Amino acid sequence: MEGDDLNMRRSMNRTTIVVLLAMGVLVMQTETLCAQAERQRVQYEPTWESLDKHQTPEWLMDAKLGLFIYPAHMTEEEWRRWVEKNGELPGVSHHVGVDEFTHQGATWKDVKWDPDRLVDLALKMGARYVVWGPEANSFFLKHPSSVADIEGSPFSQMGEPGRDYTQEIADAVRRRGLRFGMYVNYIHPGRHPTWFTVMKERIERYQPRTLWLDGDKMGDTADNLRSRELAAMYYNLSKNPEDVSIEDALGSHKRATWGKSLAHGDWYRKEMSSPATEISDGFYIRYAEYFIRDWHQTTDRPHGLIAGYIYWLCQTASHGGNLEISVWASPDSLLEEMHRTMHHLGDWLYVNGEAIYETRPWHDGKPQTKTTSGIDVRFTTRGDSLYAILFDWPDTEFAIANLRAEPGTEVTLLGRQLDTHQVTGTQTEEGFRVHIPRTGTYDARRSCRTCARAMARRFACLA
Repeated sequence: MEGDDLNMRRSMNRTTIVVLLAMGVLVMQTETLCAQAERQRVQYEPTWESLDKHQTPEWLMDAKLGLFIYPAHMTEEEWRRWVEKNGELPGVSHHVGVDEFTHQGATWKDVKWDPDRLVDLALKMGARYVVWGPEANSFFLKHPSSVADIEGSPFSQMGEPGRDYTQEIADAVRRRGLRFGMYVNYIHPGRHPTWFTVMKERIERYQPRTLWLDGDKMGDTADNLRSRELAAMYYNLSKNPEDVSIEDALGSHKRATWGKSLAHGDWYRKEMSSPATEISDGFYIRYAEYFIRDWHQTTDRPHGLIAGYIYWLCQTASHGGNLEISVWASPDSLLEEMHRTMHHLGDWLYVNGEAIYETRPWHDGKPQTKTTSGIDVRFTTRGDSLYAILFDWPDTEFAIANLRAEPGTEVTLLGRQLDTHQVTGTQTEEGFRVHIPRTGTYDARRSCRTCARAMARRFACLA
């Protein structure tokens, strides 16, 4: 009961804040404009004290959904040339291997390279940014490099000699108004010092807005991995350091908080794990592979592929993170399937994106609950609006226990244009009860069988 009372107080405080914000918005905007001053560029040092001053950029926290693209693997001929030149190097076996050739049934020679088609997929699904893997198994690059295919360096360029596939997709992403990020395997600089040269070239040339780290990321201490040098180099070589973000995967110390909380960097990763119940300690990105269907579910309610992505998108947004769905650049049949499928996620966001994009968790309340009839609910906020996303359709009424709203609070339903009666909310002893009239029409473009209908002040429901 004590916890319930606390939740009631939080809800009431939130309502009071809503009123004050609504009344003072013009004054606050004016004061903000008057207070703006030219900021001096920060020079970051390779120390935690300096690096931890960098803030997770707003654009990343606003985006909520990203497309993560793996490149195809090297051809068998490229692999044989690499082995003839480099031999069996210590510590390389976990990066490259013959058994990787046919992953998803394609190698780089099978790719019908069309970066605009990949960006089309991102736009159809509602993604706000694209993360590209500029390498296959660490040493096979999708771009030119001063240390590729030379003696003393394990790096080799894939595909057409001299062609910069990474620049081509970066340009395609930015032409369409999305942000471009990169996924790289962290290679131990003590074993392969030319990796730092490759990373410097990538940062300077492609200016990635976000940087994933894999491979040896936790295989040694931050000192031995020179991870603080990498982070400082990334910030300092970026044209807009305040707009970039690096993964919290910078040494063996991260093992203690892997998948749990943010230690350093700008965001941490959650992979295939059970859904959280509390708001995250630091911003995170949940990684979900398109071609793995048997992943953890957010609820016990059965669902298909797209409904599962919708649930996870609502889950991550309400708990303080983004969802990134990973796909492969090949084979072509898989790309065709993804285009046919993923546009349904974009359809849902067309209706309900207001409850997802540019929102933040409900810090004055809680990220999730159930209606009194047992329907799962996730909460997000934006400005003075509270969005409640229901994971099932509640017929004409539902109630959320312990939710208290000030008199006059507006309640609306995203995507539904009511002909006669409006959605109404009533404060009762059991909580806040919402009534949804049966009459109403939907914009034909917004009619989607997989859609959730978001209601607000704002409340949302999944049909």
